[in-house]
Amino acid sequence: MSATTDLDGCIARILSNLEGVARTPIRDERRRGFVAAMLRDFYRLGLLCSGAPALRHEVSARLAPVWQHFAAEGMFELQLFTSRQMMSALCEAEGWPGPCRGRSTLAFFVELADAALELESLTVELAEVDERLRELADREGYLRDEEIDAGVPSAHWWWWAPRGSGRET
Repeated sequence: MSATTDLDGCIARILSNLEGVARTPIRDERRRGFVAAMLRDFYRLGLLCSGAPALRHEVSARLAPVWQHFAAEGMFELQLFTSRQMMSALCEAEGWPGPCRGRSTLAFFVELADAALELESLTVELAEVDERLRELADREGYLRDEEIDAGVPSAHWWWWAPRGSGRET
């Protein structure tokens, strides 16, 4: 499968899950499932774009309905996902790669949303997630290179934590 096909597939799934979110009441548990599936595809999409930064603008433009949804409905769904990344239970369930994928998902979302959304409150929450990841890394980190997903940018320090703690020394 080509990178273009993968890219188109990720975007199609994101938009399909967005439709699911739009037609599902806020209190319905299925809505969180649609959001989670959409964000998993943001992770895949981010990995694809990390190898081809020139695609980011095109991809961001194609995701305009997503940005419109979050601008109109608020960021609460993304904030719920963000707060989940600070829970030790996630690490216990998925091992260290789980929180790393979750944090990378958020980083890719922010990169692709670029100026389309007001992300100041999310940025504050991400600082808290990063601090929590630094705390957990001493116990949970230490992934071998082969355990790190292909295409993860080196700026996503949490994959290499605690060796790379994201702090300048």
